Amino acid sequence: MSDPLSFVERSRLERRAELARLARDHQTDIGVILGLSWLFNGSQTHVEYIGGLDTSKILTRLSKLVRSVPWDLRSNTIELATKEENILPSFKDALVDAAPVETYREETAEERKKKRRSHYRDFAGILAQIDTKSIASFALEILQARHEKVHNYSLPPLPFPRVSRPSFGSAHVFYSIEFYDGTKWIMKIPANGTSDIWDKLSAETMRIEALTLNVLKTETSVPVPEIIDADSSPHNEVHVPYLIMEFVEGQTLDRVWFGKQGDDEKKIKERRTKVLSGLARAMLQLGRYEFERGGAPVFDGEGYLADVGPLRELDVQAMVDRWLDNEDCERGPLYASIGPFGNAAEMNTALLDLYPCDVEPCIGVDRLLRLLIGLIREPSGSRRRGGKEKEKKKWGFVLTHPNLSMRDVIVSEDGTIKGIVGWDGVRAAPKSVGNEALPRWLVRDFNPFVWHWHPPAESWRRKNSAAATASEEEAPGKKEKKKSNRLEDAPWVLRELRDEYARIMRDLKREKGYHVDAEVVDVTKQSLVALSLDAAARDPRCKSAVLRRILDKCSRASEEFDFGRVVESLEDGGQLDGYKRKCLEKNLRELVDRGYVRGAVVW
Repeated sequence: MSDPLSFVERSRLERRAELARLARDHQTDIGVILGLSWLFNGSQTHVEYIGGLDTSKILTRLSKLVRSVPWDLRSNTIELATKEENILPSFKDALVDAAPVETYREETAEERKKKRRSHYRDFAGILAQIDTKSIASFALEILQARHEKVHNYSLPPLPFPRVSRPSFGSAHVFYSIEFYDGTKWIMKIPANGTSDIWDKLSAETMRIEALTLNVLKTETSVPVPEIIDADSSPHNEVHVPYLIMEFVEGQTLDRVWFGKQGDDEKKIKERRTKVLSGLARAMLQLGRYEFERGGAPVFDGEGYLADVGPLRELDVQAMVDRWLDNEDCERGPLYASIGPFGNAAEMNTALLDLYPCDVEPCIGVDRLLRLLIGLIREPSGSRRRGGKEKEKKKWGFVLTHPNLSMRDVIVSEDGTIKGIVGWDGVRAAPKSVGNEALPRWLVRDFNPFVWHWHPPAESWRRKNSAAATASEEEAPGKKEKKKSNRLEDAPWVLRELRDEYARIMRDLKREKGYHVDAEVVDVTKQSLVALSLDAAARDPRCKSAVLRRILDKCSRASEEFDFGRVVESLEDGGQLDGYKRKCLEKNLRELVDRGYVRGAVVW
């Protein structure tokens, strides 16, 4: 019998060779060999397991659920290189992918590539219908026809325009079209514009957008792009419904609002004031278009505003449900038809009525949202229109941009507004969220689902920094990843901006002859709450976050409105007791008038 020690050494060498083969043939970085052998009465028995693991594949699969943790591989040991907290992402972070949400943050090159790939996947259906050569040929025909109409003679043959690669919005694909002489247009194509899913309501919505832009261009000085051509049917030369508009030169507001490299605080403030002044002046002009009912504006055969009809609204709840069923689904928009509405409360709760709550926690949240919406005061009477006050009819609705965001405002370097875009879904809205309301990016702090501002690290540092210094010396070359606030405004900054916009709007109304001092409700100030509740009603993902924020803002030490307790009491009894409701209404009024509640628990 051979020496047992030599047998062990030989087995060890064989295992090393086997591990090397595993690594070479199967691309594994962790190899495993388990073996058990025994000799009994001259008979030998062997049980072996040989296998390997490719940790890169495992980490890639886990990355959808768990943020990757850096490992430091050393001989004979595996150690964590850094410690990270909150490895599991929140459900809130995951839900962002379910439907469009307005976020402002700096993206890496890799994130931009990933985003573009996802856009090509989500818009695959409409992209398959689009031929850029057909777009170029069609656009050239339109240019020649327009030239002949103006100058009464035909142009010589011209070269085809250059059509760009597609760019993507939340529900549209855009192509810029540039001609030989520098003329530039942009074509807007809806993501659901394929003939198999394009419906009558979507076609009417596109027609309304085109006619609204035409009315605003011809009857007001609101800076909107000129409509070159439009077709709300997919049965045309380019095989998709489209709007062709003049190209507005400039940058979207989100690129300059927070400042650019080299800007000092004074320059940023001056630019913001100019933006807010220009925006208020433009939005105030929409007040001339008032309605008795809420919904989508209806135009007659000659292109004049005639009535109000059903409104196509983005159905975020349906999109979230689709995502919950299949995380890898396409992210194309889903819509619901609602309205028209006879009063503001009916319109504000229409999307809630589409999905009645039947689960206890949801019932309480739903009732709280309806309660707060009921506390919103709508202004009575009409604004000056044609120099006279309209008295007999109740004009409770006004023409309004559907969801004004920073990406819908195109500005020059100094803050001059060059264009306001994104009118898809334009509506006659309640005046509380209408044309005199605050820009939505000034109320972001009331919606924690989209607002990602964090207190600066300096404000939380311990007075004695010796421990922090020592810990930095222990880990040389390793920098803590800081949460950036560069693309978010602090709460006190937003409050100052809200006050500034309300002051600008009030001065402009006086200039136009409105009876500002006689107004019972300051619509602009009240829109802080009204817009937040509108966001909660439209998007179920942010409903609880918005309501919790409002209750926190309305809470004093002696008048606390704990979200959980309020929701629980509404589940059981269906309403708040009289005293609590009275305190809530009083504090909500103070929040609207002052921008904060004196003695509030949350500033």
